[in-house]
Amino acid sequence: MALAAMGAPAAEKPSAWLLPNFPDRLEMQIANPSAAAVDTVAVISVAQAAKVALGFPGTLAIAVIPGSPAQALPSQADDLDGDGVPDEFVFPVKLAAGASTTIHIYYSTALHDTLPWPKRVHASHAFGYNRATIALESEVIGYRSYGGFFLDVQGRRAGFPGLNNSLVGYFSAGTSPAAGRDVIHLGDTLGLGGLFLRSGNDLFRPSLNMPDYAHRPPAPEAPSYRVIADGPVRAVVKAWMDRWTIGSDAVGIEALYFISAGEEDVECRFRITPLTLTRAYETGAGIRQLPGMKQGPAAGRLALEGEQEKATGRLGLALYYDPATVERTEPVNTPEAPSEGVVFKTRLEPGHAVGGRYWVAAAWSGSGIQDLLGHLASVERQARAAVVISGYQHAKTPAPERLEGEAY
Repeated sequence: MALAAMGAPAAEKPSAWLLPNFPDRLEMQIANPSAAAVDTVAVISVAQAAKVALGFPGTLAIAVIPGSPAQALPSQADDLDGDGVPDEFVFPVKLAAGASTTIHIYYSTALHDTLPWPKRVHASHAFGYNRATIALESEVIGYRSYGGFFLDVQGRRAGFPGLNNSLVGYFSAGTSPAAGRDVIHLGDTLGLGGLFLRSGNDLFRPSLNMPDYAHRPPAPEAPSYRVIADGPVRAVVKAWMDRWTIGSDAVGIEALYFISAGEEDVECRFRITPLTLTRAYETGAGIRQLPGMKQGPAAGRLALEGEQEKATGRLGLALYYDPATVERTEPVNTPEAPSEGVVFKTRLEPGHAVGGRYWVAAAWSGSGIQDLLGHLASVERQARAAVVISGYQHAKTPAPERLEGEAY
């Protein structure tokens, strides 16, 4: 991820114009302030960037590391709120400890193209016996939601990485190593990263889509889903309910889930908006406890591992959070099994919406991981990896007469 900052323009010698058909270029500095190397995704706020570069990112934009030779980077613009205007522009970045680099993003408001970047992430919204599911995956691991505001885990077997989520549900268990495996039964719990509200001793969770095999009518209120982005840099899906009724109260709820190429964690952003409220609610998120559980919590992390059945092997689950936004951590009683949870400092109150951000991840022994809790600690470092973006400058092409062609 990235920490975006509008810094003072850097005084640099103008660089050669590498993409002659593009009229505009947004220039910036990307820095890694940490003492460790980072391999992460830089996230540009379009609203901030457009203050310097009018019309950014246009209809086609390409991030480039200038030099000889120059390096084009997979890039994507994401419209997160569905209003038809991109909100974030993202591209991968690798930097050594304390290092920085210059990035140029060429953009056009006339060109339209889909560039064939390698396929390393995937998102889908499918209908089936669970009525509706969303899934997102990197080549390393997959996740899905089959009816609620929490994630299930689709493991990748050792030696068989790939975008296999769609195959998991179609192969009989164990018949295709490359298909991966559904490695956990979540049941009536917080699953992986499930959201909840609480008032006093009363715990409330969003209703689920009723699966077809239950032979019951669908729930009157159930989540809707949408794929926002299918790569190449990250996959993004949205879950929402325009109305979630809690007794005499009602709220709107939405969540965005992000996974980036090569990464194992899912970033979760949520917002709950009061429609009719008569009381205040605590807001929280959590992960299901597992049989034979061993825990590995730390400041900013809930982590546990356990084994539901011998045939599957051991599984680790983790939730990473910003300690500045969390009031406390505690077990949360859910019907099928207890969950570990965090309670955010901000309350949902009449007239006041609440939003937050956290990350979740899973690790499976069947993927060849021996130390699950240690692995989840390393995933946390990846989830929290950040770069600083500064020195935004805008440049116009020095050869506007070339814009009508395709190559020079």
